[in-house]
Amino acid sequence: MPDDLHKRGPWDVGVKTLKAGRVTLELLYPAQPGSTVGAVEATYRHSDALPEPERKKSAQNIAKVGPLGGHLYRDVPIDATHGPYPVVIFIHGTASMRAASITTNTHWASRGFVVLAADYPGLGLIDQLSSACGYEQTGAQDVEGDVKAQINALTMATGDFAFLAGHVDMTRLALGGHSQGACMSATLANLPNVQVVMPITGSTQVSPGADLKSIMWVAGMADSVIGYTDSLIGNVVCPANPLPATSNMDAYNASPGLPMVKKRIAGIRGGGHLSVSDLCQKNSLGNTDLEQMRKDNVCGIDSAVIIGLPALFDCGTIDWTKGVDAVNYLTTAALEETLQCRDRSMQLAAVKENVPELGDYREQK
Repeated sequence: MPDDLHKRGPWDVGVKTLKAGRVTLELLYPAQPGSTVGAVEATYRHSDALPEPERKKSAQNIAKVGPLGGHLYRDVPIDATHGPYPVVIFIHGTASMRAASITTNTHWASRGFVVLAADYPGLGLIDQLSSACGYEQTGAQDVEGDVKAQINALTMATGDFAFLAGHVDMTRLALGGHSQGACMSATLANLPNVQVVMPITGSTQVSPGADLKSIMWVAGMADSVIGYTDSLIGNVVCPANPLPATSNMDAYNASPGLPMVKKRIAGIRGGGHLSVSDLCQKNSLGNTDLEQMRKDNVCGIDSAVIIGLPALFDCGTIDWTKGVDAVNYLTTAALEETLQCRDRSMQLAAVKENVPELGDYREQK
């Protein structure tokens, strides 16, 4: 395993689109060496997350995207000679979709994790726009139930999940999420076997959990939706737990810490709400996909129902690739330290040198 946390791990990554309970998810995993030779790399269109009547409005302007660095391949065999692999469940934010953080999800899988990124009914872009425009929704929001359904599917490892039997370690779990997904991951930290929680710009404190060992908080310091140190409009979607949602820093301070839990927070200088995801990449017209949807008059984009425009267009002032790279470095350190028992103290001690985009880094001592 490479010590440079910026780098991908030794595996190409396989991906399958599966169903667990009512959610559709992308399941990423270390691919069997040699199985990807000649295979076509997997890509996504963010316009697929629109209600069906709206997709054609932006289809010609929304490019197919894949993870930075590529090497994501559909339906190839899992590397069965290593493992069993720890599991990471990632929860997208309000008005988002399962491919929104595909670069980070692929980075984790390349370093020896099985990663699940689902579309969460009631939370995703398709439901937010359907609510605004009178289309049928995919279901009411029940993130906790949907996460439990995914855990159950991996634990049973039957049907479409049978290829994972014996290859995942369900005693080594991590939860991560962005925005409202960060807040929801924080509330679910008390689920059995969850050892690591990674809220990526969220304002709900992490629940105490019997198995919890590590918290890694990452956020943009110029976020105009969920503030790094200030309470902003995005808090309306984040649950009280039991304290009201306030800011990234306040939630971090209120979360469990030493001696049982290692607790860290990192702020990305110039980072906006979406700078930590793939949603800030631009198409050939110079627009992010969400900006393009707005220009193409996709119904509901201007309201985003709950939070409004800032949540959809806040990319801050940082190059989004640097924001995602910072997230990859920090979260990988936390995951490998706890779930793979790797010493990442040197990488974390030198984090401001190795990740120059950080304007703030704190670790409870």
